[in-house]
Amino acid sequence: MARKLHPKDRFKQLSLFPDRLCSAYLVAPDSPQKAFYRIWIESNACIYKVCKESGAKARILDKRSWSFEKLEQAQKMYDRRIKSKTNPDRKSPRKYQLIEQVQHA
Repeated sequence: MARKLHPKDRFKQLSLFPDRLCSAYLVAPDSPQKAFYRIWIESNACIYKVCKESGAKARILDKRSWSFEKLEQAQKMYDRRIKSKTNPDRKSPRKYQLIEQVQHA
């Protein structure tokens, strides 16, 4: 389903270098493959995108992104993903630890 943009936002130029608002880096210390999970929020022409990369042994095996019209929606998903990955009671045998979380200016 296509999103409707406000008329003034319809023709905004996307930047080649979107602004990164926050980011987090997680690792699974008990993983024999040295699994990692990197997630961040970026802003580009009134669109907020939650992006994630995950993989093992410093190789990115999966990339995904989700777009939102409001920063609050993107922040909510970002926080929910980190909480779910670091939950010690999660069903997956892979339990992540938050190594670094940064709020970018």
